Amino acid sequence: MTNDIFLDAIPAPDLMLDLLTAHEQPLSARALCRSAEVMGIEPVAARVALTRLLGQKKISQPKRGCYAINRAAGGLRSDIDDWRKEARTVSWNGAWVAVHDAAVARSDKPAWRHHRLALSLRGFAEFKPSLQVRPDNLRGGVSGVREQLVELGLSPSAIVFRMTELDQAALASAGKLWNTEALAREYRTLTAMLDRRHDDSPRVPREQQLRESMLLGRHVIARLIRDPLLPPEIMPQQARQALVRAMTRYGGTARRLWQEFIAETGG
Repeated sequence: MTNDIFLDAIPAPDLMLDLLTAHEQPLSARALCRSAEVMGIEPVAARVALTRLLGQKKISQPKRGCYAINRAAGGLRSDIDDWRKEARTVSWNGAWVAVHDAAVARSDKPAWRHHRLALSLRGFAEFKPSLQVRPDNLRGGVSGVREQLVELGLSPSAIVFRMTELDQAALASAGKLWNTEALAREYRTLTAMLDRRHDDSPRVPREQQLRESMLLGRHVIARLIRDPLLPPEIMPQQARQALVRAMTRYGGTARRLWQEFIAETGG
């Protein structure tokens, strides 16, 4: 890898989930272990990860020695599976979805982390102390967002509601909660990196391509699933749309490369 961006090594359970999510058909333990080796993970660590994921019901075992993603698990894995998100938004009518979480206990650190992660994954930002907001432009409206937040780990002590009729000062303040310029700049940087990697791929050894495509693709998708999906009235859409197009092109090439590699291992 070049030093374009800091890319962490992938934990074995995450790699197993990523590989299974990307393939419609079950994969053999042999193929998964060989893929782990390409990523610098020992086969024994891959097998331990598969056993744990089975116990957590994140994956299934349709037949002996073969594994598949459990797509009914929902939550964050559903976001990863649907990172383009283009169908999740509707025109914005100027209203807001708000979450009041003053009653949520901060003492339960794991529950608090899950609560905060749920808000982050749906693009909420703190408007006032214990009041998180986002534009009401997600399909399904407030009730749909509420259901998604609960599935992602929102505390049952939080109150989710629709907020309207803010005065002009409050509206202006709410619209500046997201650093849209920095976000667009990051998206342009990632788009350029994907395009460069895609164009350079014929000159890169295959195993290096496999490793880089997994690391870079994972990084970009992680960024896209945290995109706040702001309406164009708050953030222009061009930078995100360009990144989605670049990732779709890069991901298609990477998927074919991984599919060929896995087929060679016996699938």
